[in-house]
Formats: sequence, C-alpha cells, structure tokens
Amino acid sequence: MKTDLSRRSFLKGAGLAMAGAAGVATVGLAGCSSASASEEWMPSSWTDEADLIIVGYGGCGSTAAIAAADAGVSAIVLEKSAERDGGSTGCSGGHIHTCAEVDVDEWWKTFNHGAFGTVRNDDDMKEFLQKSQQLPAWCEQYGINIDWVDESNDGHKRPKEYQGGYVSGRDGIVGMYLFEELDEVAEGYGVDVRLSNRATRLIQNPHTKEVCGVVAQGPDGEELTYKANKAVLLCCGGYENNPWIQYNYNNPGVRVYGWGTPNNEGDGFALAQSVGADLWHMHGLEWAALCFKQPSEEANCSISTDATDGIKPYNYLIVDYNGKRFMKEDRTGAHDMEHITGLDFDAKACDYRHLPFFLVFDQAFFEEKPLWEGSGRAGIINTYAGVYNYHHPEEPWFEFGTNDDAVSKGWIFKGDTLEELAANIKAERPCRSADEAINGIDAEALKATVAQYNEYAAAGEDPEFARDAKHMLPLGDGPYYAIELGFSSINTQGGPVRNQNCQTMSPAYEPIPRLYNCGEFGSFNGFVYCLGNIFEALSSGMIAAQHAMTLEPWDAK
Repeated sequence: MKTDLSRRSFLKGAGLAMAGAAGVATVGLAGCSSASASEEWMPSSWTDEADLIIVGYGGCGSTAAIAAADAGVSAIVLEKSAERDGGSTGCSGGHIHTCAEVDVDEWWKTFNHGAFGTVRNDDDMKEFLQKSQQLPAWCEQYGINIDWVDESNDGHKRPKEYQGGYVSGRDGIVGMYLFEELDEVAEGYGVDVRLSNRATRLIQNPHTKEVCGVVAQGPDGEELTYKANKAVLLCCGGYENNPWIQYNYNNPGVRVYGWGTPNNEGDGFALAQSVGADLWHMHGLEWAALCFKQPSEEANCSISTDATDGIKPYNYLIVDYNGKRFMKEDRTGAHDMEHITGLDFDAKACDYRHLPFFLVFDQAFFEEKPLWEGSGRAGIINTYAGVYNYHHPEEPWFEFGTNDDAVSKGWIFKGDTLEELAANIKAERPCRSADEAINGIDAEALKATVAQYNEYAAAGEDPEFARDAKHMLPLGDGPYYAIELGFSSINTQGGPVRNQNCQTMSPAYEPIPRLYNCGEFGSFNGFVYCLGNIFEALSSGMIAAQHAMTLEPWDAK
C-alpha cells in the first residue's frame, strides 16, 4: 500500500484543517458590530472580516492569498467574476520571463533605460527587483513546477541574461495552465474565494487615512462589507474593457479590444483614487495582434488574427477606407512600441487617416479555415473566448461559426468582383454620425491596390511597406471578401503608483496606510515592456502579502 504523501496532498489536508478552524472563528465575527462602530465612517456591522482582503483572483491575487495562508494569516478574496478564470494571467501565454538568476544592478540599467523617466523612485525599484528574485524558489516551495530555461536578449527590453519558464508537463503556450497550478495550491490551503463579489468602495478612516475594509456588491446585488484587519490588496486588473478610460488616456474614439477577461473594467481606479492614490503609466498599453472588429464587439473580447508571423494564409492585404494599403501587414503588433500607422491622425480633417480598415482576401483564403482560428495559434488559448470555452466546451462564450456564417451575419463582405466587393463594404467611422458611415469604398482605388500588391507578391518584394516575401501570395480570381479590422491589447499597465513593497502611494509619494496594489494595476512598466507581466503579477502579489502581514490590526489599539 502506498503511504507517502505528496506535497500537494499535504497542503490540501492542512488547508482544509485551516479552513475549518477559520470557519469556526468567522461565524462569531460575521455581521458583528465593531467596538468603535460609533465612528460615522465605519459600517454599523461587518459582513465578514479577515486580516487581508484581496480584491481580484488572478495571478497576483492567488499568489498573495497563498502567501497569507501559508503564514497562517487569514484572507478573503473578492472576485468579480462568477468563474475562477484567472483574470489576465488565465488569458496570457503563460510565460514567466525576466525574473531569476540576473544581476540586479545590470537589470536596473536595462529597466531604467526602458522606463524613460517614468519610475518615481530608483531605489524603491531596485529593491523590488531584488525581492522578486525569490519567485522561482517560491514556486518550488509550493509545488508549482516551472521549466526554467536560460534565455538571452540583445535589445533594451530585458536583461541580456535571464531565466524564463512555462508550467512543466503541459503542452502549449497557455496561461490558464499556470493559473490552474496556483488555484490548486490555493484550494489546498482552503483559501476563501468569494466569486461574484465586485468591490465598489474602500472604507477609509478619515482621521488616520488607514484603509480598513471594502464594500462589495454580492451575487444578488446585495451590499456586503468586509473588514480588513491588516490591509487591503488591490489585485483587480486593468481597464482593457473600459472604453471611457481608453478614450481618455490612449486613443480617443478608438476601442482597443482586450484579450483578457471582460471583467477588467478599471474598477480599481475609483477605489484607489477615492482614498488619495496617485496614478502612473496610464498610456501603457501592451498591443496585440489585429482583431476582427465586429466579432470582437459582440464577444466583448478580442477575436484576433495570428500574433506570431502574420495572418495565414498569405493571399490577403489590408486597406483603409480609401481602398489603399498603408501598413506592413505581417507586423505582429505584440508588445509593439513603435508607431502604429493605423492610428495616424489628420489634424486638419479632424479624423483618423486610415480608420476604418479592412482585411481583403480571395476565395482560397476564405476556404482555408474559419477566420476566428487565428485566435488560437499552436495550442494557445489567449483570449477570454478561448479560456471560457476551455472550461465550458458545451456552452461556448462566443461562436464565430464558419466563414459562410460570418457572411450571413454581415461581418464578412463578399463580391464576385472587386468592384462589387468595394460597393458592399460598410463600416462606422470613429465618433461620426450614422449618415457619415462608410457605405462602399472607391472601387478603382481598390482594384489598383490589389493589382499593385499582386505584382509585389509575384516579384517577392514589397518596396512600399517591406512585407516579408515569404508572407506574400497574390490574390486569385473572385469572389473576393473583406472584413473590418480593429486593434487589440494583451493588457494595460496603468494604475496607482506603488513602491518597493507594492504599497499604494499618494501624489506626495507617501504610502496610503494599509493599501497595496499589484500586477498590471499600476505596473512598474512605464514605457517599454521591461518586466514580464506574469512575473510582475506573481512577484508583486507575493511581496505585497509579505509586507502587509507584518502590520498590526488597525483596531488593536
């Protein structure tokens, strides 16, 4: 008979025991009146309480909860989603890079160059980088097996020598696999995750400025109050699905569709700003591949083209509403910091020069595969639609269907000739009225553009936009097709300023007592993509929890 216990089995048993003990203690606390409830700012009673209230259950929230549970510190995690879907980490490629076996001084030089003056305090950043070196050992401690590989880089984004890794024993570039590992450890500890709990307000002592709890909206719309004895950790993601914030900080009037969870609506901004947090890196947007605009609008997440080596097959081109090419079509867009031609703005015309824009292709391309399969390259599940379908194959989040279905829905335009296709193309213009919408494009311009592109493809050289010869095939005979394209992002970087302990900072660069922010919500990445966001999510959750656990309860006086 096998008698040995794996570390996972031990953790699960220990976690259940801890959860049971915590449950007994909590029964007497839930709904009870505080000793100093006469304070007007304080709820008359609390729904529940824990040492740490963690808002969000993605990479950083799960890491923080595990660190707390292992130390015997109670935590309640408030997750807006009805699913344990992993947030942005679950929709990522799962690559933990720029994290271990590096010379921190050398790393700092690389990071400081890429930040271009956007980091508030150099010493704090160096200290964070030093603390982050714990991460590989931390993963090993909890049985999260990562295949670490020595990597190198000649650019300015990362240290020249560093380590990166994926979850061991799993095929594909899939962030959901990493989150499943984290979630399994958290479950083993009995971490208390409250799904369908959307944080709506922080409770702050107006005299001491301490953040003492969180108000949340529960599964049935009820108001819940959670007392944070030691601290609140904001691990609530970015604003990928909040067009209002996008329009004001990124590209006015242009929706950028997120790869990640539709729940990333920037909820944390109102929370943090209401208690005096400063903001930084709000221009930070990690671009991804182009997406199909109308399907993405319906799915409320990016339904994207291939982000690696261009859209496949290669018998296509991209044109704007004038029927002309304007970009290198095989530019991937992933983490791209270079100028995006599609967002060129004409100040005199007060309009975007190339929007809307379209993928134009032939019958062979149409018959190759459903266009949505670009969202799932080589085993990757990199948009929320893919993540949801991974959990619910019987009830998909979004069904593109066949390309013929997309024609029937009006997403793909069709014409037996290029002239007919040009007449059938329709699209809205950014922030224009309905009577200013595109109702057909210039047929002669489109015909000339396709003819010129076909010549380039046949010659194996693109003198206008330098598209790679191996990524060009001429368009064949009709019928012809087009679909409107849009922009997508992997994640955003902006949020509250934080220090080396991930404490949330005021405009005076002073910590707001008992408040922390982690992950992409206020990332250290200020310009160039220097820190891998998964690395930063895990390390910031770990570091914030380690620091917050040292605090005395705010009402212990």
